[in-house]
Amino acid sequence: MGNALQNYVTLHYTRRIYNGRFVPNHSLPSATARYNPEDSTNIVKQASSTGKDSEKAKDQVSPLAARLFGTYTFMAGAIRLYASYQLEIPALYQLALSTHLIAAVHFTTEMLVFKTIKFSGPQVFPFLAGYGGAIWMVLQYNNYVH
Repeated sequence: MGNALQNYVTLHYTRRIYNGRFVPNHSLPSATARYNPEDSTNIVKQASSTGKDSEKAKDQVSPLAARLFGTYTFMAGAIRLYASYQLEIPALYQLALSTHLIAAVHFTTEMLVFKTIKFSGPQVFPFLAGYGGAIWMVLQYNNYVH
C-alpha cells in the first residue's frame, strides 16, 4: 500500500518501472465522422533511440496514469489485507489470488506487447510480486481453503 501512496506524491518511482519513450504516431489514418485518431490506443509509438524522434520522446507516465496505478495498487492491497484474515473462504482467497494474476498479466503485456517495460533492475520487483504471489497462493491453496 506504500507503493500506492507514493504514486500520489511523485512520478519518480513509477517512471523507473515504465521506461518506454514514445512519440506521436503520425501514421494513423485521418479523422473521419466515425474515427478520431486522438482516440486511438496507438496514438503514440515507441521512439527510436537515435535521430529526431529521440529528441521529442516522452514517457507515458503522467500524473493521471500514476494516480490510476496508485488506486489499483491500493485496492489490490486492501483486498489482500482483508483476505489475509479469512483465507479459509474460497471466494476471498481466489479474489486475492486474482489481484496477483492481474498484476502479472499487466506487467507481462507492458513488456511483451506495449514495450513500456524492459526487464531489469526496478522492473524485477513488480514481476516478482505478481508471479511470486500468484504461484505461492496456488501452491498453498489447499493449506488454507476449506
